[in-house]
Amino acid sequence: MPLLLRTIRKPRWYEVAWLEEGKAQADALRDLVTTENKLSVWHVEDDKSNLYQVVAAIAATRDHASNFDYALFDQTLLTRIRARIENTVGHTFHKEANACWHRDIVELSAEKIAELANIIMERGTKDRISEIKVISLVKQAVTSGIVDMHKLEDDLKRRIV
Repeated sequence: MPLLLRTIRKPRWYEVAWLEEGKAQADALRDLVTTENKLSVWHVEDDKSNLYQVVAAIAATRDHASNFDYALFDQTLLTRIRARIENTVGHTFHKEANACWHRDIVELSAEKIAELANIIMERGTKDRISEIKVISLVKQAVTSGIVDMHKLEDDLKRRIV
């Protein structure tokens, strides 16, 4: 079962007492912002063998190191909202991640985004990678030559040297 990763802010995905179980808060929609009715996501292998590479790719584009919150959900769940997925090139400093693992969920309506939020809430896994681990992953990507140190923001550079 192929997995899809979307960066989130975990507090937006907590259960709240006044809301029906398995339903997403309205604030969760802020993590599912689309461009041209497309939602950028990342393919993660079933065994999660590329998870840390995807995280390093995304984290290397940020202004500074911080905890990395994300949601993982089964790609086959997109059939519930009649959504299509396309392989597209990502926009990170990690060429392999860009070419191999970036996807767009396309032809999205407001209704489909709301349904997707509920699917992620009900069936997805929400997790966090600590700031220390994120720094280590970016440093490993730089050391191995996968990510160019010169492209990183100054604050992030300082944290990984």
